Amino acid sequence: MTRVELTRFRIKKGKEDKAQEWMDFLNSHHEDTVGTMAAEKMYVETVFAEKATDGYMYFYWYSIQGEGGQSVEESENYIDKKHNEYWDECIDETYKPIDMKLEESLIAPKINKIIEEIK
Repeated sequence: MTRVELTRFRIKKGKEDKAQEWMDFLNSHHEDTVGTMAAEKMYVETVFAEKATDGYMYFYWYSIQGEGGQSVEESENYIDKKHNEYWDECIDETYKPIDMKLEESLIAPKINKIIEEIK
């Protein structure tokens, strides 16, 4: 089964620049970052940033993922280790992440066929 998720995470006050550094790190190591996805059975992963009117920065994590993938916390890959360091420093654990309710997911048949083949 494929999971489609969108979750909102709050960035700690004063860590906005560090959070941007995190995204810059992932983008500047794009090939290696994409290389971590197979073990996680991650098919699509997208992050959006919001500077909200409440004065906080939020990251919205959108993903399409298969079941049984390796957790990023279990990985020995340098990208995942750095990702976890940024996570621990930037994500506000006092804020309960908001998991958006999936109402409709449309995946083009050609893309869905590819996902099914790599499961």
